[in-house]
Amino acid sequence: MDTHIEHNHNSEINNGEVKTVKLSPLGYVIKLFAKWFGFTSLYAAFSVCPFCGQQGCPVGIGSASIIGAFFALIFSDWKILFSYIKNKLKKKNE
Repeated sequence: MDTHIEHNHNSEINNGEVKTVKLSPLGYVIKLFAKWFGFTSLYAAFSVCPFCGQQGCPVGIGSASIIGAFFALIFSDWKILFSYIKNKLKKKNE
């Protein structure tokens, strides 16, 4: 079984048959946290604290976390979130 990701969907190929599996809202939240952790760790590995100049300072890790969250939010797919909210509101109004 071969698995690859294409356009925010997981596609499983089994014996030449392609089955597309859409991520749940929790899956998107976990994906956001994974990006946040990835950007934070990448930034923290090559930076020092902006206040004391030491590597591994708790304040420096906090600022790296904020920068990591910023980049994770930039690289997120907002179209999916807005369409999800729009569909939920549409179902309530109908």
